[in-house]
Amino acid sequence: MLSRTKPIPEWYRDYYASINADPNLLSTQKTSQAEPPFHTDSDINTQPSSDVNKNNYHILITSSHLAKDPTQQVEKLRVIGTYDAPSLAKAAAHRALFDAGYEAEFFKAYGVSPSFFDEQRIPTRNRDGLLVHAVAQDGTIFQVRIVTTPNDAKWTHEFEDGRICKELYYVVRTSAEYGDGEGSQGEDSWVYAVEGAFERYEQARKLALEVLGNGAGGAAKEKYEQYDEVAAGEIDCGYGENVLVHAVGQDGKNVLVSVVKAQILESVRLMEASMRIR
Repeated sequence: MLSRTKPIPEWYRDYYASINADPNLLSTQKTSQAEPPFHTDSDINTQPSSDVNKNNYHILITSSHLAKDPTQQVEKLRVIGTYDAPSLAKAAAHRALFDAGYEAEFFKAYGVSPSFFDEQRIPTRNRDGLLVHAVAQDGTIFQVRIVTTPNDAKWTHEFEDGRICKELYYVVRTSAEYGDGEGSQGEDSWVYAVEGAFERYEQARKLALEVLGNGAGGAAKEKYEQYDEVAAGEIDCGYGENVLVHAVGQDGKNVLVSVVKAQILESVRLMEASMRIR
């Protein structure tokens, strides 16, 4: 939590005003109570309370700093947990960067509204499930989003925070389109899909190798100009940490398929530990 003697950035006051909270309180719990609305995921926005267990809501944090190395346009991806109720996932997503240890003055811009996304010129195709867009003082861009999948495993939460308390491995497909590509309109974009979540790495790896290949629902490998797959015994195919498959389509779009282990934030673990001993 921030010291009350530090100046509060103007964007932070605007953010708290947008959720009808007092910025001087600087409390993540206040954010949770206010529950700012989703802005792009209509499925989450309209999910009835009686059906909350039908879906899983995965929280993804991405960070990028293209200015440091414009030839290596890299995004770092973390999955920080899965929830079985949309309102609890939403609250956790809005707290995520602060729960991760970042302080308000770390950012020069921070927003959760469609108008802010417009100001930041975020392409529409980048906004699916997007809840938070923040820019650090050094130019690093952070985004927090929720990706929804069916709760086929019938997982349920153990504590009132709504998180599924399992060590999960996620198969994440990232479609990357760079600004100089065909049809890109000069904008870089990344679109994320969670293809599945598993309790065992081997299960996730198997699906990851089928998503773009000849597995069920996957496109044939021959449809890609380039197709790179992880070798047996290796954990990546040379195109980034945990990336098992890299492909380039006929239109020049890059697709990465990763297996990512959930990285639960320490503050969340401590909160759940306190619930356990009540």
